[in-house]
Amino acid sequence: DYDPEQKYDVIYMHDGQNLFDSSITWNHQEWGVDECMSRLIADGEIRPCIVVGIDNISEIRYEEYYPTAICPTVPEGVLPEGFKPLGDEYLRFVVEEVKPFVDSLYSTWKDAEHTFVMGSSCGGLISSYALCEYPEVFGGAACLSTHSSLTNPYTDIDQKPAAEAYLKYLRENLPADDSHILYMDRGDCPYDSTYAETQDAINDMIDSLGWESSHHMYRLFPGHSHSEKDWQARLDIPVKYLLKH
Repeated sequence: DYDPEQKYDVIYMHDGQNLFDSSITWNHQEWGVDECMSRLIADGEIRPCIVVGIDNISEIRYEEYYPTAICPTVPEGVLPEGFKPLGDEYLRFVVEEVKPFVDSLYSTWKDAEHTFVMGSSCGGLISSYALCEYPEVFGGAACLSTHSSLTNPYTDIDQKPAAEAYLKYLRENLPADDSHILYMDRGDCPYDSTYAETQDAINDMIDSLGWESSHHMYRLFPGHSHSEKDWQARLDIPVKYLLKH
């Protein structure tokens, strides 16, 4: 129902190939973004919006979604030799190439108040990083099952120093508590259950910075695991939080 006479909010979502069509995904699951958004818009529960799904590069997904700025504070040996974080390059691509293209092609609200970023797992990690690095571009971030432990799939080395570096980065770089919107959640089944300690620390830190419920929401979903089917089941909650009237 796109209407060029109307203005639209935009949500930029990571792992784009997992959002709309289960027939092309590696695990035959999807987020069901198109069905969810169509229903919420038709029911008047959210403002009209466009979702831009940006595919990951599967071979370097971990690097692509890794927050570059924390690497100098991660002790030597925690990250594998030769590891190259690409978070800064990826966000530059989104902000300087993808967003201008979308804004030129569609009738969008271009300001941060109507521009959001969303992802799960490492996509949640890079979404929180985007909110910190580009607060003038993104007015809110939804981070589902955020990979807050920063567990490295390439090594068995203790990753706690990396998680601590991420927490420190958020504490020092999150926007002002009343200026942006941040949604975070997790399940309590594998793999999400491994995030409990670091996510609780993030929640306590955000509370200590004075973020109120109108700008920060955290939800725990018992029985949910680290999967597209579970993100699909609760997608309407972060979407409505970002796009409330």
